[in-house]
Amino acid sequence: MPAPLLVSNLTNIRYLSGVHLTDGLMLVRKSAGARHAVPLLFVDSRYTEKAADEAKRGIKVLHRDELPKWIKRLKKVRFEANDVTVTRLQKWKKIFRGTQFIPSEGVIEELRRAKKKEEILCTKKACRITDKVLQEIPRILRVGAPRQGAPSGMTEKELGWKIEKLSRELGADAMAFETIVAFGPSSSRPHHRPTERRLRKGDLVQIDMGVNVKGYCSDCSRVFFTGKQTPEQKKIFDLLVAIVKDTTKMAKVGAHNTALDKFARKRMRQMSPKRKTKNEKRYDELFFHSLGHGVGLEIHEGINISSRAKKMKLKPNEIVTTEPGVYFEGKWGMRIEDTVLVGKKSGLRLTQAPYLPIRDRKKSSTRAGIDDGR
Repeated sequence: MPAPLLVSNLTNIRYLSGVHLTDGLMLVRKSAGARHAVPLLFVDSRYTEKAADEAKRGIKVLHRDELPKWIKRLKKVRFEANDVTVTRLQKWKKIFRGTQFIPSEGVIEELRRAKKKEEILCTKKACRITDKVLQEIPRILRVGAPRQGAPSGMTEKELGWKIEKLSRELGADAMAFETIVAFGPSSSRPHHRPTERRLRKGDLVQIDMGVNVKGYCSDCSRVFFTGKQTPEQKKIFDLLVAIVKDTTKMAKVGAHNTALDKFARKRMRQMSPKRKTKNEKRYDELFFHSLGHGVGLEIHEGINISSRAKKMKLKPNEIVTTEPGVYFEGKWGMRIEDTVLVGKKSGLRLTQAPYLPIRDRKKSSTRAGIDDGR
């Protein structure tokens, strides 16, 4: 029987107990003859009432002052090595000299990968809110709307704030991460932070956003055009949409994370124009990040969908993203992303926002056999 686990990561504590804290510890152990682990949640006086009200059934809530007597009973205890600082560990070793502390990694994180029914429902609601926000972007930017002129001229920061405000009004508890809003050349930076740059006619607009509902996150990226797309932009856009759709289908139980990423890069390589110079790069060489990642209580958790990552199989009811992108430094970039539920035979697309602004749907539906994403 493994040694008891001392849980310090606050997200893991929330997953196990159902209580959102800024401080606390959990001790997960099995009593003699018990079939299941008995979780003990230790909090200080700020959280005793909250924890008593919100803790899941079977969680025993105790005051933080009672923790030492429980630790002193143990000859060995595992701790979360990725969370505990060297200073904190040294302090524990000094106080509990009779207890051996054993580093442990990924125990609770692995449990979090396969989502329960309630977790999936929260994620679906977060995705619905995200869809509604993204469907409003053309109107907010005055792109493609009848009887409206040039793009709004708002700044990246202003659009970011409108996205957050609308998300809250639609029921989001918070944003899942700082919304990425990138106009024109800024879109070549995958993790661009919004600036005071104003929208200009002809700019490509990249938005990457997600919201949080009861702790669970959504993640979605869409591209909007304020002018006529160049032939290369059309080609890459259609390519990214096709890759998202195909890798969503591939996101089934037992599929390897490395295989999905390799598939996306191979497709990009095949669709790249022939090199005219040594310095010219293929599309797959302009895809700087992994194809996707796990999503849940954290925007990045669990599996990394990358050919460079440790080889892992997708689990039933795991929630992941697929987000291929191509970026031309100093010019423009694009990324299309969906949140996907892993299924037995195929992945299920949870984010349903159209891949193109309203004015481009019909035109896009005839190109390369790709529909508008509805």
